[in-house]
Amino acid sequence: MYSYRARVHSLYAEALSKAAAVLVAYELCVRQDPEDVEFPDALGELKARFGDLQVAVDALSAVLPVEVAAAGRLTRHMVYGNDYINIEGRPRAWGSDARFVLECDLPAVLDAFDDWYATASGIDPELVERLRSFNGVSHINSAGREAWAIFKTRVIEAYDLPDDIDGHALVDRLFSDDDPVVPSLSDGERRGYRNLLKGLYTLHRNPVAHNDQEPNPGAADAVIALIGICLSRIAPSKADADR
Repeated sequence: MYSYRARVHSLYAEALSKAAAVLVAYELCVRQDPEDVEFPDALGELKARFGDLQVAVDALSAVLPVEVAAAGRLTRHMVYGNDYINIEGRPRAWGSDARFVLECDLPAVLDAFDDWYATASGIDPELVERLRSFNGVSHINSAGREAWAIFKTRVIEAYDLPDDIDGHALVDRLFSDDDPVVPSLSDGERRGYRNLLKGLYTLHRNPVAHNDQEPNPGAADAVIALIGICLSRIAPSKADADR
């Protein structure tokens, strides 16, 4: 789910840059009188930039869940733009829609997607919020490191543990057979969380923390989701605890 979110945010950023280019071309075009000799060139530039935007919007729309209804308004304004710019050659009729796509439609789509993601992803809400700044695919390893930092901070604060405990030692303290600090777990659950987190520390956290690895979206997705599930179960955020 995390790499999916990163993908949507990357496509959004691409569409936003294309929308800005369209707005510049649009404003230059509508300053020309249709009878001026320069108008065909200005209209041609606008058509080209609009085509780039259409490709970017189509790519973004293709990966959005059907629940993100805000995409419908963006689609309508793009249809109007195609009619007035490419078919009729009357860009002025598109009116304020060029700026609306950039300043309202695309941001509304991203906001709606983020709202959907926070509900549908199943990842701990605080973790989702804290990883907001790592949405680009190139930041996936950073997101993984941040997720581990959030995990350690939350469990240490939740159970008043020393700051210098980490890794397998932290996991053993949380899920010890003799004196576990995490309450309300069966013996099987305690062993399951202990084995899971020790495995994640060994296979993901330590290599990512200590080596310059190539980003692996699939691994990041799985690890962040599992960290989020563990946090929701063993160290709910203050907001969740107050609900």
